[in-house]
Amino acid sequence: MSQGNAPKKVLVTGATGMIGAATLARLLAARKYVLKGQVRDRIEARQKLGDKFDVAMIELEAQEFTRAGEREMGMLTKGCNAVIHCAGLVHNENATYQEFEVVNVRATQALADSCVANGVHTLVFLSTSAVYGRGPFHKAQEVGPLAAKTPYAVSKLTSENYLQSLAGKIPRIIILRPSMVFGEGDRGNMLSLIKQIKEEKYVHVSGGATLKSLIYAGDVAHAIELCLDKAPPGVHILNVANPDPVSMKDLADIIAESLNISKKFQSMPEGLLKLGVKAAHAFMPGKVPVTTDQIDKMTTETTCSVDKLVQATQFAPSIDLKSAVKREIAWAQKTNLI
Repeated sequence: MSQGNAPKKVLVTGATGMIGAATLARLLAARKYVLKGQVRDRIEARQKLGDKFDVAMIELEAQEFTRAGEREMGMLTKGCNAVIHCAGLVHNENATYQEFEVVNVRATQALADSCVANGVHTLVFLSTSAVYGRGPFHKAQEVGPLAAKTPYAVSKLTSENYLQSLAGKIPRIIILRPSMVFGEGDRGNMLSLIKQIKEEKYVHVSGGATLKSLIYAGDVAHAIELCLDKAPPGVHILNVANPDPVSMKDLADIIAESLNISKKFQSMPEGLLKLGVKAAHAFMPGKVPVTTDQIDKMTTETTCSVDKLVQATQFAPSIDLKSAVKREIAWAQKTNLI
């Protein structure tokens, strides 16, 4: 991947997002890359990233993907040896498929086309384990079966297919499918679970035995760095998750301990809890802390095999689950989210 002794120039899109920021921090610490970050607004980006690393060491380029054409994408990727595409529209129940298509499909295709035009050697694309469907799935392997259902998952799978069509035009294409990602900057399921536990509104559903694959954002960045260093040319599709799934009960206990909550959580049968939630929503709309959809998620196994990633890169988590959870909680407390 290197060109003589010159440092490799790497572009990270979505630089202020949870994975993008973690990736920039990881690569900056490696001290062997010239780094460029795509952001929406430079001033806002400096404020968000300033407490994570020395922003002066990174070239920040303001570019809104929904408005970027061929010329803008070309300027963004010019001179880059590798592009790590973290930007995208994430889970948003109120967004239409057209919105996901604009950001996650059309912009990704335009970025990939500019990589071809500018001779970029490596393109890393952040997809999602949601391409395996809503579940249940047990130790899902990269070959599938694939069952993308949500607009978000469909948009990611569409881009995966397009990138695979560019085999040979970009020497190395790495498609990563992270499981549920958490950490500093999280606005998703883990943060919701932490809030429920902090407010002591959480209950184990059917004993909390359901297994989940998780991955800390810093370890997604770790996996990306390993792929840059070790993956050979070609197209690679790799799951990214902690090799050891965790049960909902164990995860809730870790969160409670990290919050210094000693309460023992009750367990309720799934059917009974759903009936109670439906009744509560009918009589107290907007005041019930959990939905039937969230109950479904808590009782549906979604675990992924990371054997391919480990074999290709010798990946292992750089931080244990309890410490990673504590980092998210500390960040959420600092930002007044909990």
